[in-house]
Amino acid sequence: MTQIGPELLRARISENPAAAARWVEAAALAGIVNAQIAWGQMLVDGHGVARDPAAGLRWFQLAAAAGSADGINMVGRCHELGWGVPVDPARAAALYRQAAERGHGWAQFNLATLLLDGRGLAADRMQALHWYVRAARGGETDAAAKSATMIGRSLELGWERPARPAAALRWYRRGAEGGDYRGQFDYARLLLERSGRLDLAEPWFARCIESGVPAFCRHVAAALREALDPALRRLALRALERAAQSGAPADLRALGGARAEGLGGTPDPEGAAHAFRRAREAEARPAAYGGVASAPFPTGFSPARKGAHAVISRLRRLLGRPASRRGQITVKL
Repeated sequence: MTQIGPELLRARISENPAAAARWVEAAALAGIVNAQIAWGQMLVDGHGVARDPAAGLRWFQLAAAAGSADGINMVGRCHELGWGVPVDPARAAALYRQAAERGHGWAQFNLATLLLDGRGLAADRMQALHWYVRAARGGETDAAAKSATMIGRSLELGWERPARPAAALRWYRRGAEGGDYRGQFDYARLLLERSGRLDLAEPWFARCIESGVPAFCRHVAAALREALDPALRRLALRALERAAQSGAPADLRALGGARAEGLGGTPDPEGAAHAFRRAREAEARPAAYGGVASAPFPTGFSPARKGAHAVISRLRRLLGRPASRRGQITVKL
């Protein structure tokens, strides 16, 4: 336990959370900091144990008091998202900065995001970029990949300086290859825009759908579903299938409608009926799909944040351009 990093420990726990709860709690009680963080996260999530965000916060605070930068970051997450404590982005920002200055990649990413959004402190895109760069150059793979994607976004949109799409493409690729689903989407989108090579972009669209969370997949489906190219329409259907894993009635109904109309192929009345039936069942028991999001790090798709609406719109406009203007591009809205 003392040798396993927090992210690897969480992966091990996810294999059998109920069985893991006993030994993780025992290790946390024995003072093992990594176990305290893992046990706190299990309590926040209700993962293998009854959900208790306030208790989770206390374990994060114990780890932070022991000098753990990961613990400090997680206390910050509690203050940012209201896990066991009132939402306080200013306090979250102070905690993130404390851990970020010690080189903690996720704290650097989280602080950059608050700076970008202007939550808890004055908005400052250049300071946000500074922390994204530090996180991208750090050793925490997931934080580095997500930060690389955000650096790409800054270069594409031109934060306080002229846009540099070629450089943005390189950073998006770095994020994509690091496993960030937003990076995979943005790399595919900008690659398609700059090269016209749908054959190169399509696999990255597919990868972002398989690795993305349901809310993200919902937006990918919206961007791709009206394309004339059958491969992109099939990807739109797959994105709707992944979005429907949320269990939310709206996602299930969107999937049912797509199957009924034959998105990406031929109509599937039986599949449509199944999706609509699941939607009605979900509406009858809303608590089954509701609840408070409690992932340890930013995972959802926030259209209002970081220009995400703008890049989705650019893809839709790109697919809508006549083929004569975009070389090999033959799809349109």
